[in-house]
Amino acid sequence: MKYKKHKQYRLRGFDYAGEGEYFVTICTKNKKKFFGKIRNDKMILSEIGKIVEKIWKKIPGKFENIILDAHQVMPDHFHGIIRRNLIYQIQNNHSSKKNIIKDVPTIKSGIKNNPMELKNDSLGKIVRWFKGRVAFEAKKLNPEFAWQARFHDRIIRNEKEHYFIIEYIENNPANYGSKRLADYFNNKRIS
Repeated sequence: MKYKKHKQYRLRGFDYAGEGEYFVTICTKNKKKFFGKIRNDKMILSEIGKIVEKIWKKIPGKFENIILDAHQVMPDHFHGIIRRNLIYQIQNNHSSKKNIIKDVPTIKSGIKNNPMELKNDSLGKIVRWFKGRVAFEAKKLNPEFAWQARFHDRIIRNEKEHYFIIEYIENNPANYGSKRLADYFNNKRIS
């Protein structure tokens, strides 16, 4: 059996289990509007949309060193910022960086017949957990619920980019269907 070769979206050689800040977008399968609707430029969450919101907020309790920033549930997708902060762990554990940063073990992805390995607490593992928990709960309300395979991430490189991504996330309901992130950045002259 031949496997379809997928385009690689992760940045080659980048340590997604290391310290960093990521803008994540996750879509529903076929852009089906499971999460609610936009009314008067505001997002009105459905019951499944409320599940997305609730499970997103559980991520820091499930994974160490994770801080969540701005997020937005949209009718057919989700945007959020995840920050992995090793300094945060040092302050909370009162230990040295030497004890915290060590060889990160790899684990199997958890998907049947998928040989891919994930670094423990990598961005991929966090998103996989989030999508899995949402799907498990959402299917109780609507058995047709499904996520699109994969997710999109952007490594946030500086404060200016961080600011504009937060602005994009917060304004997403008002701009729904009209602005993509790339267009938004081009208008703000950010690359």
